[in-house]
Amino acid sequence: MQKFFLVLLVSLWWGRIEAQQSSTPFEQIRRFTAAQTPGKEDSAITYLTNKIKEGIHYLYPLYQAIGWEDKFRKQGDGQDFFYDNFSQFLSFVGDMRMADYYGVKSYDTTQRSSREFIQQEMQRLRDLQSINAAAYVTGRALDAQVVMINEAHNKPQHRAFTYSLLEDLYKEGFRYLALEMLNNSPDRSLQQLNDKTGFYTKEPVAGELIRKALSLGYTLVPYEDTIAYKHTSVQRDSAQAAHIYEVIKRDPKARILVHAGYGHISEVGLGDEYIPMGLAFKKLSGIDPLTINQVLFTEGSSYEYGRLYYDALMQKINIDEPVVLLKNRDPVKLIEREGYDIYVVHPPSVYKNNRPTWFSLNGERKEVTISPQEKALFMVQAYYEDEYNSQPLGKIIPADQTYITSDYGYYSLYLKPGKYKLVFRDVGYKELNVRDREVK
Repeated sequence: MQKFFLVLLVSLWWGRIEAQQSSTPFEQIRRFTAAQTPGKEDSAITYLTNKIKEGIHYLYPLYQAIGWEDKFRKQGDGQDFFYDNFSQFLSFVGDMRMADYYGVKSYDTTQRSSREFIQQEMQRLRDLQSINAAAYVTGRALDAQVVMINEAHNKPQHRAFTYSLLEDLYKEGFRYLALEMLNNSPDRSLQQLNDKTGFYTKEPVAGELIRKALSLGYTLVPYEDTIAYKHTSVQRDSAQAAHIYEVIKRDPKARILVHAGYGHISEVGLGDEYIPMGLAFKKLSGIDPLTINQVLFTEGSSYEYGRLYYDALMQKINIDEPVVLLKNRDPVKLIEREGYDIYVVHPPSVYKNNRPTWFSLNGERKEVTISPQEKALFMVQAYYEDEYNSQPLGKIIPADQTYITSDYGYYSLYLKPGKYKLVFRDVGYKELNVRDREVK
């Protein structure tokens, strides 16, 4: 009898795995959207809009990109624009494997000579040491009034690293957190995280970054160009620099942590005419910012040459945390890039139950297993109970969310100790159930 039940249990387990493999999230979305007709609001892919009348709808951009892919690949600014935006919205729902996959698809190819040069570079990089990146950055920041760090918009692990700096920098006197992602319109919400705080702040790790900063006492500084759509790239970056400098003019002793996208923090011009925000700020204020690039040396990098360089570097070194590479105690210059004081090298993601473990935010959040009890369940979201009770559901940001399951069919969320409302949704984003969950 025991043998019978063991065989039955194994059969059910394998049956669940086989069912999952034959019905991936993308396939479920395709089947759902096949029965839908794109409306007038689907006429443009400008931002793969993620809002509908009732508030934030995290699956809607995926309907556009997966269900109506042929239509939207032809719109906007071309195929690379499509892949880049699709990658970003996949990161919003925590599907990091697919976010990385589509992010890389937007890259140009490299020549054979570039690949050969990378191998020569690996020969040059000898006798390297590594140091914990957060500790190194904090130490270098002791003498800095302004620290600038960048991110790739489709890589929440960059926000997770900036998150790791907040507490130590606050102890050193940093009181302002300037973020490119913040809403700089009159309707912004900077005292409380919600759908008006910013566009990228709707991504759950970015939401945790905002919550952490506010809890520590940081003043949030929106500095985006308010009419960027009318400006050239140079005008936009100059406006950004001017907005950050306004803080210094009001508070000359202010210490500011600036979190920006990609090359905006560069201290040298990119090309003949482009003056990035970092350089524009340096010229305007006379302050030399400490600039930290963490985009180039992350899984996938931000362009094809960087991706190949990173992969070769990971064959040469073995790291399990973000580090700064040193030689004779000095930071190593990688890819011969100018414009940044420090390069942070991120380790390859480690997956547990099909989710990257960096979602733990250096152990501040623990993995919580969620059983799939609801029929037609597709997606699980966890909202802080106090936020859920005080604001409409469509206006608030999940602490974590995913439609990815483990090989056993369970969902894993990364949550801090506290009380949560777990929201269960089907593939059409219909709310199936709400459960209470306390994490201790």
